[in-house]
Amino acid sequence: LNCFLFAVKQGGPTKDELKDLGEQIAGKWKKLGRGLGIEESELQLIRQSYDQLSKKGYQMLKLWKQKKGSAATYQALCGALQHRHVKRQDLAEQFCSIEGNGCAVYITLFMC
Repeated sequence: LNCFLFAVKQGGPTKDELKDLGEQIAGKWKKLGRGLGIEESELQLIRQSYDQLSKKGYQMLKLWKQKKGSAATYQALCGALQHRHVKRQDLAEQFCSIEGNGCAVYITLFMC
């Protein structure tokens, strides 16, 4: 049993963050997309429309943000990155954690 405790940013990721994450998620972009609630047909369309893994990842994340609107939060992204099928705790911490800058934050305990 692994437990991770860190403060998760409020709000949603920026376009630049989604672009960076799209590059880093690589071959797990479809698993992450499923975890974020993207339909299988939409994932297949992205797969067919783009050659590079980084573009597939970014387009999937962009679609997630468009579809979910204000529900496309760091909290949701963090949970999907830490899901047992994705297992990218490193990216969850890199993109979703906050180091305490005086903002109100949620403290989230994730167990795998």
